[in-house]
Amino acid sequence: MDKPVDKGTEQQILQAAHRVIVRRGKSGTRMQEIADEAGVNKALLHYYFRSKDKIYHAILRNVASELFRSLLDSLDFSLPFYQLISDFIRLHIGAIRNNLDLFQFFFSEIWTNRAEVLPVFLEVLSVSEGRLPELFFARVNRAVYEKEIRPVDPLNLLLNIISLDVFFFVASPLIIELMELPESELQRMFDERALQVTDFVWESIKYRGEQ
Repeated sequence: MDKPVDKGTEQQILQAAHRVIVRRGKSGTRMQEIADEAGVNKALLHYYFRSKDKIYHAILRNVASELFRSLLDSLDFSLPFYQLISDFIRLHIGAIRNNLDLFQFFFSEIWTNRAEVLPVFLEVLSVSEGRLPELFFARVNRAVYEKEIRPVDPLNLLLNIISLDVFFFVASPLIIELMELPESELQRMFDERALQVTDFVWESIKYRGEQ
């Protein structure tokens, strides 16, 4: 007969696994290190989580949910398109800024462990009415039809926004260092980035009448 699951111990192990896996990625993680981090023996770790795959998938879901669920729950696709774009960019940049270690882990794992990461990513992005890309693409097409914006390809628009948001966090520390700007300048750029991206994107897609 199986032992009853102690939720406190299970949560303790999950928290330790989160720290180790985010720090080292799947390939660099050892079950013994998780056990040591959690303060339990390896046999107990295997009792709660039979394999590294099982605990890795649990952490992936937690990370993806932490990064993207609040963004999804906050988006209102019925808003005017400018407001939707503004909200999306602000929430996305905020999620990256507040969870840099998680984003670094997630993008690293996508490159090195795509087959396992992407299904979890898509599962978390799913919402009751559909997935985020489907909702976004439908809203873009409606905005074009209603002449809120000029005709654009929804996929490229989404990729452009994500690229502008993400690459800023990759490039800005290097640019600040090369230009020998003070740390306060980087913070100012962080604070203004959502507005800058929104203005740039909107200027590229807003409707300007029949061409």
